Amino acid sequence: MRDHWNWTNDHQYVTSDCNAIQNIYANHNYTQTDAEAVGVAWAAGNDNSCEAGSKTNITGSYAQGLLTVDEIDTSLRRMYEGLIRAGYFNPNSSEYRNIGWDQVNTPQAQQLARSSASDGMVLLKNNGLFPLKPSKNTVVAMIGFWANGTNTMQGGYSGPAPYVHSPLYAAQQLGIDYIYADGPLNQSATTGNWTETAMDAANKADIILYFGGINGTVEAESLDRYQIAYSASQVALIEQICSLGKPCAILQMGDQLDSSAWLNSPNISAIIWAGYPGQDGGPALFDLITGAKSPAGRLPVTQYPADYVNEIALTDMALRPGGSTPGRTYKWYNDAVLPFGYGLSYTKFAASFQGGYRKRDHGKGDHPKPVPCYDINALTSCKAAHPDLCPFPSVEINVKNTGKVESDFVVLLFVNGTYGPAPYPLKTLVAYTRLRGVQAGRSVGASLDFPVANLARRDAQGNMVLYPGVYNLLLDVPTQAVASFELTGQPKVLDQWPQPPANQTA
Repeated sequence: MRDHWNWTNDHQYVTSDCNAIQNIYANHNYTQTDAEAVGVAWAAGNDNSCEAGSKTNITGSYAQGLLTVDEIDTSLRRMYEGLIRAGYFNPNSSEYRNIGWDQVNTPQAQQLARSSASDGMVLLKNNGLFPLKPSKNTVVAMIGFWANGTNTMQGGYSGPAPYVHSPLYAAQQLGIDYIYADGPLNQSATTGNWTETAMDAANKADIILYFGGINGTVEAESLDRYQIAYSASQVALIEQICSLGKPCAILQMGDQLDSSAWLNSPNISAIIWAGYPGQDGGPALFDLITGAKSPAGRLPVTQYPADYVNEIALTDMALRPGGSTPGRTYKWYNDAVLPFGYGLSYTKFAASFQGGYRKRDHGKGDHPKPVPCYDINALTSCKAAHPDLCPFPSVEINVKNTGKVESDFVVLLFVNGTYGPAPYPLKTLVAYTRLRGVQAGRSVGASLDFPVANLARRDAQGNMVLYPGVYNLLLDVPTQAVASFELTGQPKVLDQWPQPPANQTA
């Protein structure tokens, strides 16, 4: 940061993660003592140590000559300038000092919290149940521990919310006639008193909504989970309540779980993944359930099969497949239950390339000569501060809403090809944007802009290199359109990565 990226201004101070200085010697064994850990951290440019149960031996490091007065002064200058900028010493000197609830908890902020939550939710399956339009006589069963979830919807590391609205709250506000029953969470529980009440609610209802998944009692910092399947107790309950021949949907909260059983089950009509949706998570979820808003979110991660945890050790950091490693992420793993970028809508979209790119139908073969062609040296000779920031020529696309419902559409642009050293990634995301409110039957154009760095790869030393070769552009998930271009000339290093000293390479 200091030497390579020139992070050297007085106010550009660095604070460690909590207990990270302690980790240098106690866990990573990079130094022998806590005083030595302080010395190497401050010499490298750290300014402040976050402590959470550990003590940073600043005084010991100084007493042993491992931490210099100049390093201390530099850290103090950086931090005090930041405090002054924030108005810490003079309430009238900064616009940030006197911000209160009336400036934070505004109607606009509340709406942003709600719309952001619904924007990020992902429709994973829908056999026509959603959007749900219950009549006055329709009874909805709301089953599961998440149906009445409140603070748990905020996830980890959340500040105090002005309110937390659950799915039950949302149903009440909409005047939905519902019956509520709790459900299991414990990963090892197979039976419980929730079964009878849940089945009673399901039997009395016309439509069944199951709100389940996991929460902070299953996954959190210092609480790793070793399974990525639904708990046996939830599986048993879902199978029972959804076997009654009634429309049944799963609203899954928390992080990803293997949904393959529910995706393949004729008894499950719809699935929405809602994550940790925050203070207005319940109303945001019902905005999608009722069709007040069409879902357009995309999976931000890969959904792995449950057995994936048995195929790779948690301590294996390799991304590329090989040996006992099946590969990680959408770049290197091709057997996902649902891939990164997946997401359904209440309408249909047709996306295509425009402009100078040859339009190709996915799966129907390549044109003999990629168009257009760009010389690498010319492409990276812009006036940007660094060559990796040079812009690649805009990629023009067209998106048409071919259905009957107005909806947002998230554009995802990937690249792949056999350029650079093998093995080659399956694909790499290079650009994305969200087109809002695309009306039914209408077409919308968009320009996708990104720097040449997004096309580069890293060599064995970590250098960012732009390689010549044929590049394929893939639009959307699943791929709707493919185009190609060619980079010519010699490989060019866009960013030469700092190498460790010779005595630290082992």
